Amino acid sequence: MQPRSRVFRAVSLVVGFLAFSQAAPARAFDWHIEDTRPALRASVGVDVFRVPGTWVASARYGGSWNVKAATWLHNAGVDPSAPHLLFGGGYVLTMSRFRFGAGLVWIDKINNNVNGTHLNVDASVAYDLSDRIFVEYQHYSHGAIVGVQQNVSNGGWNLVGLGVIF
Repeated sequence: MQPRSRVFRAVSLVVGFLAFSQAAPARAFDWHIEDTRPALRASVGVDVFRVPGTWVASARYGGSWNVKAATWLHNAGVDPSAPHLLFGGGYVLTMSRFRFGAGLVWIDKINNNVNGTHLNVDASVAYDLSDRIFVEYQHYSHGAIVGVQQNVSNGGWNLVGLGVIF
């Protein structure tokens, strides 16, 4: 099976599920979805896949709709060099102690082994350990696996981090 067809099937399944859940009666699925409280969330994460050991500091401000910024703190082998800045925005869905985010980000430098474009998709999952401390996984990628600019590097950033809510 081609990788593209697996991704297409997975995306179709997710879209179908979301469409079904929106059409269902209000009490059919009790997801405990809440509005995300407006706050400043700052975190430090480390890449765990393409360039292990590269550290990134990021901050997200807002509620369900938010803006984010990040900077690379330590380069552990990005070719030719790590980016300096990331800016973006997105939407966060809160379910109990979990937050699921999706958005778009702009990364100032293109490199050969991680992000091959300036504009990237932002996906994140976070879990609140307490009212002030959280762990999160962030992924930045331009989407070559689904057919967006297949001729450039798309390893993507895969960051696992620890953060604080102000």
